[in-house]
Amino acid sequence: MNLQEFFDYKNQLMKDILTTDSIVKLIDDTVGTGVSAAEALAYKRVFPYEYIPETVQEGVTYVCFDVDIQESLKKPYYSPTIYVWVFTHRSKLRLAEGGVRTDKLCAEICKKINGSMYYGLGELSLYSCKRFAPMTDFNGKMMTFRADDISHTHDHGKDIPANRRLGI
Repeated sequence: MNLQEFFDYKNQLMKDILTTDSIVKLIDDTVGTGVSAAEALAYKRVFPYEYIPETVQEGVTYVCFDVDIQESLKKPYYSPTIYVWVFTHRSKLRLAEGGVRTDKLCAEICKKINGSMYYGLGELSLYSCKRFAPMTDFNGKMMTFRADDISHTHDHGKDIPANRRLGI
């Protein structure tokens, strides 16, 4: 297995989130349009790892995501699992047009990446969407997506390093 996919999937997901205006506006409705405005959210409101703020900030929405590799019984394949956490302060839950911000944000993220061919072989699939309340006064959802990918093996043509035991 080659864990380069952790890096690649996270970079793709950061790009998918920050280049979709409807998602960006739901995360921060004060941010402008365009790539530079959206990139300002990276590592401030959008994190490629599980993040819980240390201090409660009123009126803030977060999107975090991470990747796990699940064992697959179908060798030589493995199953990457992508987790996306969406949570917001209760003061920002209600949308002016009606509905709940976290629900709409999950719907927009799902619309963008569900069925995507950028995460594994074939299509990325939504597996679950569950309630998530990381801290007092924050509510959200955790979405889980699954895919299958090839487990890359090492190059058997390479020389064995001198410091390795050969088991002879």
